[in-house]
Amino acid sequence: MTKIGSAYDHIVQELGFDFDKAKVSLEVGGDFLKKSHDAIHEYLMLASLFFPLQGAQKSDWDRKAAFLLVYHSEVFEQAHRSSMVALCASYNASFILLRVTLELLLKGAFWECFSHRAFRDSSQALDADKRTKRLKGWLREKLELHPGLEERLELASASIYDVVGCKIEEPKFRASVKTIVEQLDEWGMFTPIPKAADLIYQDIYRKLSVDVHVVPDRTDIGNRLTSGASEVFERKVLPEVLREYAELLHQIMDVSIVVELNVMGDLVREYGDVGGQIRARLPVLEGLGLKYAFAGARKVLGMAA
Repeated sequence: MTKIGSAYDHIVQELGFDFDKAKVSLEVGGDFLKKSHDAIHEYLMLASLFFPLQGAQKSDWDRKAAFLLVYHSEVFEQAHRSSMVALCASYNASFILLRVTLELLLKGAFWECFSHRAFRDSSQALDADKRTKRLKGWLREKLELHPGLEERLELASASIYDVVGCKIEEPKFRASVKTIVEQLDEWGMFTPIPKAADLIYQDIYRKLSVDVHVVPDRTDIGNRLTSGASEVFERKVLPEVLREYAELLHQIMDVSIVVELNVMGDLVREYGDVGGQIRARLPVLEGLGLKYAFAGARKVLGMAA
């Protein structure tokens, strides 16, 4: 047997161990775990409904490309990978991927909005942060020096990455997650979630940061110790931790669909059949227990609360 063949067989054995854990997780996770997972797929599918097969123009997609091209599918990929890792009882890694998922969503929505002048002209939260105020000023100077660039951003929002890509990770220009959340809330990207900034930043993001910073109790061994597992060095399915994970995943996907609907919602007014397709998903959103997404879909459809 070749070295590659031997390594492959070893990987298959390890995956078999993961499949065993996943089966146990599905047995103990119940219907709520399934709904949390299904919400990931609902998020991915919904975006496609905003572009009808008849009548849509490529320019419509380009206008939302800062969100759709770079970040939207990444949110799905990381959320889905996180759920698979959680099923295999690797909880610390699954929670870390949940924070990555949330950051992808927030930054995708932020740069989508930031690419359009109407949002930049109404961005008090950015003005209150010296770094993002500096970024706004830098972009304003860039637009003044290059006539036609602002129109390009309006028509193809992903162009924002070509313009500000060199500044995104510079500390003196970098937008903090807290500022991004506050600004998105101000822009209405979380409507109709009540006290959205507190929920998203304080209750979800900061909680997940504990896993990223590997606080002892949030490591996998720490979880086993606090859960009273008999063998702390053996990976085990921990029902309480799995439930905690499923609840956070469900919350994040609920928020994700709200953001998605708000970013894309203006297309409902442009294409009549889009509204019908979104309306058809209302029973699904309600059945998955996505209360904010359900309310958000009704909002973009112009339905009474």
